[in-house]
This record gives sequence, C-alpha cells and structure tokens, in this order.
Amino acid sequence: MRDVPDLTAERRAEAIRSLGIMDSEDEADFDEITAYAAEITGTPISLVTLVDTNRQWAKSAFGTGQRDYTMDESICSHGLTGPDFFEIEDTTRDPRTSENPLVTGPDAIRYYGGAILKLGREVPIGALCVLDREPRKLSEETKRLLIILARQVTRRMELRRALVVQETLAAEVDHRVKNSLQMVTGLVRIQRAQAQSEETREALSETIDRLSAISMLHAELHKVSARNEITLHHFLPDIIRHLERTLPPQLRIIRNFEAMQVPSEVAAALALALNEAVTNAVKHAFPGDRPGSVTVRLTALGDHGMLEIVDDGAGSARMVTDPARPTGLGRQIIDASVARIEGMIHRESGPDGTRIEIRFPLPKLDE
Repeated sequence: MRDVPDLTAERRAEAIRSLGIMDSEDEADFDEITAYAAEITGTPISLVTLVDTNRQWAKSAFGTGQRDYTMDESICSHGLTGPDFFEIEDTTRDPRTSENPLVTGPDAIRYYGGAILKLGREVPIGALCVLDREPRKLSEETKRLLIILARQVTRRMELRRALVVQETLAAEVDHRVKNSLQMVTGLVRIQRAQAQSEETREALSETIDRLSAISMLHAELHKVSARNEITLHHFLPDIIRHLERTLPPQLRIIRNFEAMQVPSEVAAALALALNEAVTNAVKHAFPGDRPGSVTVRLTALGDHGMLEIVDDGAGSARMVTDPARPTGLGRQIIDASVARIEGMIHRESGPDGTRIEIRFPLPKLDE
C-alpha cells in the first residue's frame, strides 16, 4: 500500500500535466543541476524525478541511463507527503524499500536522499534525489544545499509553464487580431467600391494598403511577443524582407545594422515607422521607372539608438518648404510611433532625396 493518498496523487498528477514536461527532451539547465547534486554529495547517481499516478519519470538523470521507473521501483514516492528532505540511510533495513527491485537487484541502491520538488512550495510532484550503492548519511548543510537546488528546479518548471500559458494567450490574441483586420479590410473594400469620387477611392485604397502593412507587421511581432527584449538587428531585417517583395525591380534596400537589444514596444514602434517610411519613399520618391535605393541604418549612440531611412529619390517639395507640417497618413503614423516611445524625429529633403532620422532611448545596462 502506497504512502500517498489517492486524492493527493490526483492533485500531483494534474500539477505535472500542467507543466507539459513529461517525456520531454533533455535540457541543459536540469542536467547541470543533477551533475552538481552528485558532485556536492559524492554520490554516483542523481535524478530529477516526477512521480505520476502510475509511473516515475526522470527529467534529468546523472550516472544512469534509466529514465522510467514503475511505482514498485519508486523510492521518491515515499517521501512526497513528508518534510522537504527525505532520507533513507540504508534501503535494505527500511521496510518501505527493502523489497524494492532497485534494492534487491544487481547494482543495488543502498542509499536514497531526496529534496522534494513542490510547485508553489505546496504541491509535491517529485524529487531532486541522489542515490548511492553504499549506506551513508548526508550532513544537514548538504541537505540544505539540495533543498535550495530543488527550489531552482521547480522555478524553472514553473517558468516553463508560464511561458506555455503566455504563448497560448498570444496565439488567441493573434487569431482575433487577424480576424478583425480581415473584417475591417473587407468593409473598407466595400466602401471603396461604393465611393462616388476618385479622391475618396484613392483615400480608401491607401487605407487598405495601411491595413495590409499592419497585418504583416502584426504577424512579425507575434513571433517575438512572448519576449520582453528584442534583438533589433535581427528583427528589422525580417520587416525589410517583407518590404522587398513589394518593390519594383529598379529599386533596392540597403541595410547597415549595429547590434542592439530593445524592449518589445520599441521594436514594434520602429518596425511600424520603418514600414511607413519605406512605403512612402517607394510611392513618392521614384516617379515613373526611376531607379534608386533606400538605405536603412541602425546605430547605437551611447544611451540612444538611431534609425535612419535615406532615399536617393526626387525629394519632397512640401517637406522642404514646411518640414514640420504633417502631410499624409504615413507621416502621421511615423510621428505617432516615435512619440509613443519618447523618441525624436528629424526630416530633411531636397533634390537628392529624403532623410528621416529617428532617435530613441536605449535601456540602461543595469535595468
């Protein structure tokens, strides 16, 4: 008869299922802990085990290739309802383990010491345990070290669970946003078809283009939405690759990026500004089949970053005469995006092209 009541076992099994970790691949974080546990105790075997209702499985195993254990072989299960550390100094002399196949078989286990893994420091799910083929007794200091290591194990498991939940929620949000964008785009298309004036049709066509761009940006941002920090010099090239597919053959985008990490909201704002700036340049700076290029540079300037979008097109007369005047939906989107991240924007335009400079604060190294 097992020491663990059925209700406790069911609660434990549900907690383990919530982790989504059973039968998963090896992970260095856990393997490093079992190796260290064996080192500090001087034991040949160390395991991170999860005790389900009908079997025990080792997420990490040091010193043995065995990962699956029957409940008859499980020693960890005996300690799940007790204190934080469970120790059997000589398994052959303890009635709970004396007939265990791991104790009576070849390479018999004679010592067991386990720091209990508890989710939320409440629900016992397994153990960080060390095994030896000779009887022994660990010092109180060593037991405390194993208990600390066990808490590190459960924190890693809980973090993994939190990430799974976050990814599930992000996927649901992504689905709803895409459906909403598709619905709005469909309604705008209907309005464009019913519009009486050419000016209205052009304005609605521009709105449809913007919705398509936002949909593309949303898809890219969804890929990194679970992270607080974004590697900007890897993320912005993904945006540029989408833009390159829409370019006429005589135009090209040149890029020069320095390595930079930014918060996700900064990455989102810069991606939207970059998309609008390049789209505007392609639309207005290269009339007819005029060839040219748009250069995108990302530079770190101490506590600020700078994103430059420079084209060698025809330039904008309106920007020259009144550079502060917001003209067009694209320009207003850029200004709003920069303002949202407390950035600064500078524009200059002439017969040799247009330059947009966006400066934005970088996170401090100690934050």
